Amino acid sequence: MFINQLPDDCLLIIFSSINELDDLLNCYKVCSKWSHLIAERTRKVKYLVEHTYWWNNGSSPNYPFDYVYYRTKEPMDGTCLSTLFPNLMIGEFSHGFHKKVKHEEIVSLVKNIKSCKGLIHQFYQGNESIFQYCDQLEMVSTDYIEPWIKKNGVNIKQLHLLGTLESFKEDAHYFPNLERLYIHDDGGQNCIYDGPIFRRLKIIELALSSLDDVDGVVGPDVYYGFNFIDYCPNLQSAHFKVDSDVTLVDESVKHKSLQDLVLHFDSGFDEWYQLKFGLISLFLKCPNLKHLAMRKCYPLENAHVKHLVGILPNLVLLDVRGSPKVTREAADYIQDYNKLHGRSIKFYFKDNHQKISSDWPQLSTEWGKISQGFDFMKHCFLKDFPSLSTFLIPCEDL
Repeated sequence: MFINQLPDDCLLIIFSSINELDDLLNCYKVCSKWSHLIAERTRKVKYLVEHTYWWNNGSSPNYPFDYVYYRTKEPMDGTCLSTLFPNLMIGEFSHGFHKKVKHEEIVSLVKNIKSCKGLIHQFYQGNESIFQYCDQLEMVSTDYIEPWIKKNGVNIKQLHLLGTLESFKEDAHYFPNLERLYIHDDGGQNCIYDGPIFRRLKIIELALSSLDDVDGVVGPDVYYGFNFIDYCPNLQSAHFKVDSDVTLVDESVKHKSLQDLVLHFDSGFDEWYQLKFGLISLFLKCPNLKHLAMRKCYPLENAHVKHLVGILPNLVLLDVRGSPKVTREAADYIQDYNKLHGRSIKFYFKDNHQKISSDWPQLSTEWGKISQGFDFMKHCFLKDFPSLSTFLIPCEDL
């Protein structure tokens, strides 16, 4: 029996296992029957993404049926894309995609997608903006906040940026309804944030450079990320990549809504006193912290862990993996502390690091640009900053 003699249902099952864009388009061109069936298969696709091995932790492509990916820069005929993907929710149009598909074909695709809620797209000088054709976007990942994004800013709930907190401050008033903000510093200048207040913001993820070098004059390296939470009164979760022991924290302003906090240290601090003042002030201003991670905090010792447990009355998870000076002594202390005070703090350090996966199976470490569910603990808490999801899809959109 020839493959084309198979019933349509069988062919659809076979086509549903094909996720690579080039393969789907090649099948689409075989004959009219296959064109119809491929269009039926791709009608269910919600996510078009670039597969890069560095992002996917070196893994081979393995996506569910509602994903289609591309990984080559080989040119292709993109005139049929708008026919194949009418129900796309999120599209990634990377530099590689612009090499594969002509700009006018990308524009045609975007114009015809009525269901598009998210774009992962860099700005390409010389090409007209595709954001002008997406006036209902709720999720944007870009390295430049161009005018069309600002115009649609009131609808945007998730913003994923390459830039600085200072540059974002200039455009912050365009995004009053943000619920999640990610900024990965591109090496620019940062400063104290004193812009608009974000009352809807629930999740922030900030990797800011503290380097202070203005006109060749080097000043003190200050990390300004902690200052930003004072402008997010309803913030629930935060992930900071910290590269300086000099931080600005206003302890007088309490932050009672923050429950999840990840501190990823990206510098070789040698002594606890270098970090103590800023961190203790941060913890005291957030009395309702439940889940705290202090990753790669090299100067952290057993005595410091004991202190932290005492000043965080609602703590239930403490993760200090990557802190070589913390030993079994701290774990034994927390076990005794739990019995004495009726607490149930789960503690993870270098000697029991593998237990966190079995104790908290609902927390994911899977790499992926798109995660299902607007849930920081599930999709962000166990991950390092480079592997954080670009978008978290709210349950009502699944």
